[in-house]
Amino acid sequence: MNHEDLRSRALGQLLRNVRTGIDPYYRQRYTYVMPSIGRYEWQWFWDSCFHAIALSTLDVELAKAELNTLLVPQREDGFVGHMTYWGRFGSLASAVTGQSSPGQWRRRHSGMIQPPILAHALLRIAEESGDVEYLSDVLPKVRRYYEWLSRERDLDQDGLIGVISPYECGLDNSPAYDAELGLQRPARRQLLWKNWLLDWHNALLGKGHNFRHLKQRNRFVMIEPFMNAVYADGWDAIATMHDLLDQDEKSRTARDMRNATMRALNEQCWDDSLGRWIYLRGAERIPDYTLAVGSIFPLIIGGQDRDKVKEVVGRHLTNEDEFWTPYPVPSVSASEPTFDAEGESTIWRGPVCMNLNWLLSRGLRRHGFESVAQEIETKSIEMASRDFREFYSPLTGRGMRGTDFGWATVAVDMPVMHDLP
Repeated sequence: MNHEDLRSRALGQLLRNVRTGIDPYYRQRYTYVMPSIGRYEWQWFWDSCFHAIALSTLDVELAKAELNTLLVPQREDGFVGHMTYWGRFGSLASAVTGQSSPGQWRRRHSGMIQPPILAHALLRIAEESGDVEYLSDVLPKVRRYYEWLSRERDLDQDGLIGVISPYECGLDNSPAYDAELGLQRPARRQLLWKNWLLDWHNALLGKGHNFRHLKQRNRFVMIEPFMNAVYADGWDAIATMHDLLDQDEKSRTARDMRNATMRALNEQCWDDSLGRWIYLRGAERIPDYTLAVGSIFPLIIGGQDRDKVKEVVGRHLTNEDEFWTPYPVPSVSASEPTFDAEGESTIWRGPVCMNLNWLLSRGLRRHGFESVAQEIETKSIEMASRDFREFYSPLTGRGMRGTDFGWATVAVDMPVMHDLP
């Protein structure tokens, strides 16, 4: 499949998944891409950001509409939830899911967060559109969201943000969260039950999903290296956008935030003996050594220690016994006892996800690992050219689980695409 064929298929998929209407609560028109018709029909935060990234190269005006819709429920303090339930029955859906406090059901807005890809999405729109006016208008909203994360999720102000649910990390059933959930090699039913109870605990007893309060309750609290790597990389994107607007002081403070998180990851999560980053669980920050994809993710951060990046790439990422599978990059190392290459019931325990590959290849190119990035991109494009799916097998590249999946179209924004005929 050539470049234009894949772009045409990707745009067609995204257009088929578009949902529009007038929301009765916000009294505004919404336009967003559903992740997967019939399976995921609401607006998920990080799905939406990846839809905007793909659309930035395909239909930049629709990319702007996607981002504008995502920001409609943004609170004055900067918070944006991980889901918005648009439309007539949105408040009912918000109540049923148990992922927001009862007082927030009418707002149709989750009380949880998701991986902070918002700055990445706005940067790609700005780069592709050259629309300085749009960037000037939206960047303060995006920055306010990251400032909320710093203020509300980094209570120690050491640069590390915490999470209160596996769903906040986006990597829902990753084995890296099993110990904090009190599980060992769980079945799907156990995971769903534990997460359902945790959601309702946070909604009913969390004082509006207040991190300080939930940290004291200590039912599920984690410092997740994947989340923090994306958060730091988001601050880097914000700095770049301030540069585009000649806002030097704001750019400097954004890079200071990036550096603080990177420094804290390297001081608190880096394990010299393992040559990778680790997870910290519970309010006590107990080390967890599960070799899931978060263990290698801080390599994406601009300014990251070159020796650390080199060690992670050589020792783990390109290790055929770990992450360098026939179709990289699996969400869990092949060396882990919990690795399940083609599991579709308990997700994120091995299969490849296109959005993580986009982030990793971008980070690898930044640090000069062009050939490694190109291999990831080439295999990603091969998988996406077959069909747009939620996950892919790291062994065969076959598509798995959700069909007609929006975020898989982000393959069109991988740099190697520009080299295709």
